[in-house]
Amino acid sequence: MRKLLLILAALAAALMSGCEASRVQRRLIVHAIGIDRSEKGYEVSYQVFSGSSEGEGPVDASETNVVTLLAQGRTLYETEESLRLQTGKDVFLGDVELIVISEDIKDSGLREFLQYFRRADVYLGVNVVYCRGRASETIGRKLDQGSAPAILLREAVEKAIENGRACSSRIIEISNALFEQGEAIAIPILTLEKDSDTGDEMSISDLTVGVFGSLPVWEDGFGEELSENAAMGLRLLRGDAEEMAVSVSVGGKIASVHIRDLKIRRKVEISGGAPLMNIEIAGSYEIMSAPPELKSAEISDAAEKQLLALCADAYRETAATGRDFVMLGRMLYRSEPEYIQKAGIFGAIRGAGYSVFARLQKY
Repeated sequence: MRKLLLILAALAAALMSGCEASRVQRRLIVHAIGIDRSEKGYEVSYQVFSGSSEGEGPVDASETNVVTLLAQGRTLYETEESLRLQTGKDVFLGDVELIVISEDIKDSGLREFLQYFRRADVYLGVNVVYCRGRASETIGRKLDQGSAPAILLREAVEKAIENGRACSSRIIEISNALFEQGEAIAIPILTLEKDSDTGDEMSISDLTVGVFGSLPVWEDGFGEELSENAAMGLRLLRGDAEEMAVSVSVGGKIASVHIRDLKIRRKVEISGGAPLMNIEIAGSYEIMSAPPELKSAEISDAAEKQLLALCADAYRETAATGRDFVMLGRMLYRSEPEYIQKAGIFGAIRGAGYSVFARLQKY
């Protein structure tokens, strides 16, 4: 009897394994998505794993095991259905690592786009980035690193966010800010630029890949591109930066400084009939490289001034829009509800001022 049970258990395990393998083979595991506009509506590039020939084992994320499939439709749902009909497979979006949208999506706004991705089978922590040119060309670029292009592009974006050079732009953050809290947000712009002419094909050796700017977005429009310095300053004004690398000039000599353990305190008060946001920045710094004749105190002082300059750039490039990039509305509703009800958020933003103080200590 015991032997019979063991045999039945083994058969059940084999059948379940076969069903699982069959289920995997019937799926398109999407790794990255690129969204462009087309005459019909949308053209979407799905970077998918082609899977092993046996349909077993872990998914191989190498570049040789990735293909990019195109589908068109009047809506994003139609493109997904078109891909399903083309391939005869279910489209699985649970493993998407990066969503790239081209600049021409600005013409149609983000509401439909966000409604499509706010669904149970999509990880809402996926970062969304803009790109210059077509999204299909960006995610389909050959990067000569052995890994799937989306992995390298995602790492470039995440590193920029981690180092305070761009704001996080996860699906849930964008939709909450724009459509639930009435705020603005800055979405990283992923850039692939050729450094030199080395032939028709571009590889990682002659290609600059990274985030060097951000695109301001609010519910009903878009602003002018923010510089990298302004995006860094915006992280400080928002109070969500944890570390940052800056280069400072002391007497014409350049030093590189890594700032970590950032603690940012924000408080708003009404001064002269307008909101004044007081921001205190504290953290520790490490000198990564500097001429030997420069003193640590000189470098520290220059780094503190650089943080203030970054905040000034962010204020200059966003305040004129009259949009809430720094979550000022939330603070006013909490501490000065009578003022915000009387002035309104747009009036409060346009009249707001910022006082920033920075203090660093050696790590």
